Amino acid sequence: MRLTTNLIYNRSLEGILESQKRLVRANDTLVKQTNILKPSDDPTGATKVVRFDEDLSRIEQFGKNTINLKNQLSTQETALTGINDALTRAYSLSIQAGNGALSFTDRRAVATELNLIKEEIADLMNSKNSQGEYLFAGARSDQPPFVENSAGEYVYQGDENVKRIQISETLKVEAGIPGSGFSIFEDTDARNNLSIAATSTASGTYRLQNGDSFDAFHSQNYVRVPPNPAGSNDYSIVLGTGTYQVQDNAGNVLDSGNFTNGEPVNFKGLEFSISGNAGDQLDFTLNPPAKSNILNAMDSMISLMQTDESGGDNLNDVIQNTLYSIQQAQENIGFARSEIGGRMNVIDSVDMSNKDLEINIKEAKAKVSEVDFAEAVTELQKQETAYQVANTTFGRITGLSLFNFI
Repeated sequence: MRLTTNLIYNRSLEGILESQKRLVRANDTLVKQTNILKPSDDPTGATKVVRFDEDLSRIEQFGKNTINLKNQLSTQETALTGINDALTRAYSLSIQAGNGALSFTDRRAVATELNLIKEEIADLMNSKNSQGEYLFAGARSDQPPFVENSAGEYVYQGDENVKRIQISETLKVEAGIPGSGFSIFEDTDARNNLSIAATSTASGTYRLQNGDSFDAFHSQNYVRVPPNPAGSNDYSIVLGTGTYQVQDNAGNVLDSGNFTNGEPVNFKGLEFSISGNAGDQLDFTLNPPAKSNILNAMDSMISLMQTDESGGDNLNDVIQNTLYSIQQAQENIGFARSEIGGRMNVIDSVDMSNKDLEINIKEAKAKVSEVDFAEAVTELQKQETAYQVANTTFGRITGLSLFNFI
């Protein structure tokens, strides 16, 4: 068979190009650390690698979500701690303000400090996270949750929804406290009270002498209307000749005793001052369970301290009610901080599981696609040698000529 010069050149060139292609592949395999450079190299393995990459991408996003969520909860914890500390100081000052030995000037000085504490609490209640979102506004995180209206009262303009952030395939964790700022600060229990009815034939007033006793009576006897019939929360103090009876709306006698005009009538923590004759009665109705924004409760006490020069029973009653509201607010804060602590523990546990899962997926992916380093280096050296041989052979073959033998 006669070999033409063109055929020799073409065959040699093809050999060089093929050696070069194998060398490039060996180099790419080593550089990219994978046996699958294109899907056709291993269709099944390539499909698995795509799925593994998708899983790793989701886990990476869960990791970012976890960091954001922990930062959000940590910021809330810091704000709640600051509010709780401020309320503790306000509680101490409120007790001090109830000291009968203080002058009006002294009480006004205490009121000034309490007002500064109130403003500090209001600022913390409107705290933002690193993204500029309000922490306690619920889903309406683009606007401050607590603002003063035209009457000077603090109102909540957020909502009770809480954003949920996904930190694993199946778990979404709330980025705040259930009910948000409303449940912590706005929906704070206050001392319950009652209303003197216009149907009364006797005249009278009342003051809360023992809030705990009346709250217990209120919680045991107050019912919602409807579904209960109208008048279910009505009571009467019926005067007799030197006596009185406390009756419910069905006429059942709940308490009785001797009565003298000008002398107080005590019932379940209430002190009534009644003026009337035998046969007259003082009607009263239990009001719905009381709730109060802690800022408004403090503001009412501060305003009275700044204007009431006498410092009598009225001021003491308001101080006692405010102390109760502070206690209830601190209970809400304590519950919220416990919730945050529990969620942080769950988040840490899930994050650890995600990291373990990430390691497992990377190991599975490595078994499918990653190259053996020693084998890849050996292959690269082999292909380099083959390429060099092809080049050398080409030079020698193309150098053959009959003129060398003449």
